[in-house]
Amino acid sequence: MKASKFLSRGMAILLVAFMLLFFVPLAFTAKAEYDDPGATQFVFSDSGITVTEGDYTGYEIEGTALTLKGAGTYVVSGSCTDGSIKVKKNTKGVTLILNDLTLTSFDTAPIACNKSTEVILVAAPGTSNTLTDSAYNNDDIYPDNGNAENAVIKCKDGSQVTICGTGTLNVNSNGKNGIKSGSTTEAEGEAWLHIKDVTMNITVVVNDGINAEQLLFIESGNITVSAADDGIHSDYTMNIGEAGTEGPTINITNSYEGIEAATLNIYSGNVQVKATDDGMNAANSDLTNYPFSMNFYGGTVYVLAENGDGVDSNGSITVSGGSVTIWSRSTSDNQPLDADGTITITGGTVLAAGGSSGMGLHMNSNSQPYVTYGRSGMGGGPGGPGGPGGPGNPQQPQINIPMGSEFSIRDTSGNTIYSGTTVYNTRYIFFSSRTLISGNSYTLYSGNTSVATSTAQGTNPPPETMHTVTFVDWNGNVLAQQQVEHGGSAIPPQAPLRMYWLFSGWIGNYTEVTEDVTIVAGYVRLGDVDESDSVDTTDALIILRYAMNILEPSEFEQQLADIDRDGDVDVIDAIVVLRHAIGIVEIPY
Repeated sequence: MKASKFLSRGMAILLVAFMLLFFVPLAFTAKAEYDDPGATQFVFSDSGITVTEGDYTGYEIEGTALTLKGAGTYVVSGSCTDGSIKVKKNTKGVTLILNDLTLTSFDTAPIACNKSTEVILVAAPGTSNTLTDSAYNNDDIYPDNGNAENAVIKCKDGSQVTICGTGTLNVNSNGKNGIKSGSTTEAEGEAWLHIKDVTMNITVVVNDGINAEQLLFIESGNITVSAADDGIHSDYTMNIGEAGTEGPTINITNSYEGIEAATLNIYSGNVQVKATDDGMNAANSDLTNYPFSMNFYGGTVYVLAENGDGVDSNGSITVSGGSVTIWSRSTSDNQPLDADGTITITGGTVLAAGGSSGMGLHMNSNSQPYVTYGRSGMGGGPGGPGGPGGPGNPQQPQINIPMGSEFSIRDTSGNTIYSGTTVYNTRYIFFSSRTLISGNSYTLYSGNTSVATSTAQGTNPPPETMHTVTFVDWNGNVLAQQQVEHGGSAIPPQAPLRMYWLFSGWIGNYTEVTEDVTIVAGYVRLGDVDESDSVDTTDALIILRYAMNILEPSEFEQQLADIDRDGDVDVIDAIVVLRHAIGIVEIPY
């Protein structure tokens, strides 16, 4: 019945679909948001660059050097031992897709985004891409090299660059930096570097893994850095993660200083840092009278500092959520937690410990309770506005817990508040958590041996407030309302069925709730397999490729493509969508 219904008028349409399949160039097998059938494609080799023309002709080729000078989608693949890609100054709207590209450049950057450019750099899903420079790409050492860009990926002043995609990008720097982003200037405009989704492995033998002169935003992805100097650096602002999201996974396996910015904000993610000097810094020696700050809003942070401070701010440190664990080995002046200004802890969990004999903490009097072990007399801080500094802790006996020892902090009833394993020989421990009660005593144990007792300082937090989480359908009709404690999570209801649409998930954050919030049921139209908010010929082409096993749909994509709901994606589904797209039939919505 299915065939007889459609084949009488569908053979011509099917022929058109097959022509689309075989004669329209496919940029790459990737997520629909990056799939542009009209993309211009380049294949690099040592002998030159071959081109498959698409809709975008704003490019020039000279040997193995590609220059993009017009907006469009450009796909690059192949392998070349001395080539480069440059986006010309003031060029906007460039999407550059790396599709299994291996590109090495001798005297310049493999990829350079010149001044005032707007570029989306995509590591195509399922691909592995490698960019490498040479030691000659450093004009500090080789001043005669006029082509040096001092980075494998160079983004100049006024450039706005997003590095994304779900593929892998390997950056190997033998010159100076791995990735370098420029400044905001009056002449060139606002500059920023935005990283999301991508898996990135950065190895740098001279300088920084990632260096931004203005704004660096690492939203998500999986980033591993081994650097000779800073792992990740921003002269001004660095934002890691977003509130209510999983955030990125960042692993700095080797660095001199791990993460540094004048203003460092961590909203979410899993951040691990290993540094020979300071682990994390809020600093910039070129700035004076700047309000340096380091702010932990969420996520999990783990810092190992071999010879410097664990976490060090030339201004303030604020912790309002998440988990922060800091270990520093140094027994000299360096400390696991150090701020020139005030330290304020109003949420989350903080453990700062190591070889230092103590810390001169300036704790805000409004901070949540904390205990210290292994220091003789800790001074209070200047306090918050309108409040005195926190009281000094009574004198503490010296402690010395060997590296690799199990330790715990217990209340007077013997309940374990925190437990862990010492990373270095430990002479000092600072711990803060909402589970502590100011004025109560807590004992530090090494194994089952009591080491020292401390009275919790700080201010007990106010009782948790309640928030309303409202779940609504696509028309705003209320499906459920729940009362959730501050920082708690709601349980979403069953999403209602919607004819000719598929439920794609709840829009909004209903975990770690901090305010009243409305959560909307999200849906995608049946047939809209690229999720572009329209059912068009691109969807028909993709469904046809599913039917012919050229592309492998996800489970959700298969449900979107199965127009007649017979449990199978076939040519008839593609025909129906194509007929809808060209106005022959109407799929009801």
